[in-house]
Amino acid sequence: VAVSGCALLRGVGGPLFGWPWLPPIEDDLSPGSLQAAIASTAPVWERRGEEAERNAALTLLSILESTIDPTERLRQIERVFESRRVGRTVLLTAYYEPEIAGRLTPDQRFAHPLYALPRDEPGALPTRGEIQSGALAGRGLEIAWTDDPVALLFLQIQGSGRLRLSDGRVVGAHFAGTNERPYTSIGRVLVDDGLLDPRHASADDIRRVLAGLPDEQRRAVLARNERYVFFQLTDAAVKGSLGVPLTPGRSVAVDPRLVPPGSLAYLVTPRYRRFVVAQDTGGAIKGAHIDLFLGAGADAERTASGTRERGRLYVLAPRT
Repeated sequence: VAVSGCALLRGVGGPLFGWPWLPPIEDDLSPGSLQAAIASTAPVWERRGEEAERNAALTLLSILESTIDPTERLRQIERVFESRRVGRTVLLTAYYEPEIAGRLTPDQRFAHPLYALPRDEPGALPTRGEIQSGALAGRGLEIAWTDDPVALLFLQIQGSGRLRLSDGRVVGAHFAGTNERPYTSIGRVLVDDGLLDPRHASADDIRRVLAGLPDEQRRAVLARNERYVFFQLTDAAVKGSLGVPLTPGRSVAVDPRLVPPGSLAYLVTPRYRRFVVAQDTGGAIKGAHIDLFLGAGADAERTASGTRERGRLYVLAPRT
């Protein structure tokens, strides 16, 4: 049985606002990227029996393609969807696929392992500190090695990325799971310890401070975040928690308690005005916090590092 629009919106935070509260509908990204995000999500809707969601998304694409006037777009979209705003505002950040140097066999320089997810492990998986101290060593779980523990940390924070090997090949290092331990922001740890000025706490600032710490002190700082991410090596496109490939600029990570996974939504911030699809989650994504996937490469990294702004998110569901 298809889930109705009202059921999809049940539990979404914030008061109900009609579309007239929104400005005329505009979209600042190529139509093809939205089409790709909807196409990748369609099998999920079909598997869930949510034909109404799939059909409404296809209708949205048709409206955007055939209707140029933003006010008329608003009128037509309002006939298809009901909406609910998430909170008064949302915090928008961004994430990307980092690329780091890697090797498939260790040496004196490439000595920091990426681990596969332990299978059939009795009891709780070890903490980050325990893993750093060798709790998983020698069990054949190492799948690659890198030369930079700070770069490895940021690969884990982003959840997935790429390894550039010595022969120039690039292989995906994708999220395979976590140890399900509590997540603690390393930036917050550095601020609390007086090692980082809270007024200058960007990703680049965190990297710089961590890189400058003695090895033992850095290991102790990192161990304060018990959460540890495991990887798998693959040539496939990076996928989010919904199990579908992510689309740069369109896929967002959300708190599933506020935004139902697979939802279409409309995002409005000082920099962005576009339709997005909830295809991912994250350990640091709690409450009215949205994380926009920007793809891979240096440009994506620079943009993601500078993205932190307030805006509005409207979750959409087909009218019944």
